[in-house]
Amino acid sequence: MVTKADHESQKVIHAFILNALSDLGINQDEVGFIGEEDLRSTGKHMFIIDPLDGTSNYATGTEEFGVLIVYYFEHKLQSAVMYFPMKGLMYTSELGKGVYLEKNGAIEKIEIKKIPLHNSFLLSSMSYDDEIKAGIPQKILALKPLFRAVRMYGCIGLELVYILEGIAGAIIGFGCSVWDIAPGMLMLREVGYEMYDFEGNLLELDLSKPKNTYPFFACHPRHLERIMKYVSK
Repeated sequence: MVTKADHESQKVIHAFILNALSDLGINQDEVGFIGEEDLRSTGKHMFIIDPLDGTSNYATGTEEFGVLIVYYFEHKLQSAVMYFPMKGLMYTSELGKGVYLEKNGAIEKIEIKKIPLHNSFLLSSMSYDDEIKAGIPQKILALKPLFRAVRMYGCIGLELVYILEGIAGAIIGFGCSVWDIAPGMLMLREVGYEMYDFEGNLLELDLSKPKNTYPFFACHPRHLERIMKYVSK
């Protein structure tokens, strides 16, 4: 699903970044973009944009949607921002400097809460046929006893934030694109969490193939072996 807001948001973000970098003396030929709405170009400064994460939520009138942007320099993940306008929340992260939340004009560093899985949510999605065919429902049912409950918000950025906030202990997803998960990947790593493929390997994103989609789960490394018993089935 695509709305006018998806296109308009991407257009504004694209123009803002180009203007800001021009002011810094960076040539536009050095700047590349991967945007969900068919925005493709290459450069040593790469920006990946999800202009409206949770489009269906936005179109339906719920508050669970946001804007996700991540920056790579020479193929290395450097910084990210996730903004949820209806909730007044903006999360930012820079490699090696942690994750920060700006809310009501105040900025605080995220200190992740260590909670046992049985006191946290498992987050996932079953919005698309591919997720059903890939056996996501069966994996969720197998994992459910490890958690307090299962929740589905339809906004992967917000779900990744719920790990940062100590609300969720893990996420299992299928069919996510680089713009869905790259911002959260940096933020999770900054607080000691990781993203894995369904074989238990660290998830790797290929910017040269922006149409790729990624089955993944995210959790703290100390839970990897326990969760893999069910994800790999």
